Amino acid sequence: MGKYDQLIRDRTPEIIRAAGKVPVIRIVTDADELKQCLLDKLAAKMQAYQDTESVEKIADILEVMQAIVEHVHGLKWEDIRELQGRKWEERGGFNKGIVLERVDD
Repeated sequence: MGKYDQLIRDRTPEIIRAAGKVPVIRIVTDADELKQCLLDKLAAKMQAYQDTESVEKIADILEVMQAIVEHVHGLKWEDIRELQGRKWEERGGFNKGIVLERVDD
């Protein structure tokens, strides 16, 4: 028997049941608790990516970020993509590997 106390994907309980086990779950309804659960999950997935550099972990990160956008900020993912596009137009992306070491007067 494992103890997890962490946010899981929506279909995980049915996957556990299909394996012949019994998941003990609760549904987070408090907005502040959900925000903290999502931030904790994001940190865990970021660490998992740093440890493995697996593109699957990037998909997990995006899934958690989408949930944060929707449940914490009340926006749609398309709103964030639009903001991303505007920022890219104004300031560019991170594709050239430019590192600012200092700004001299």
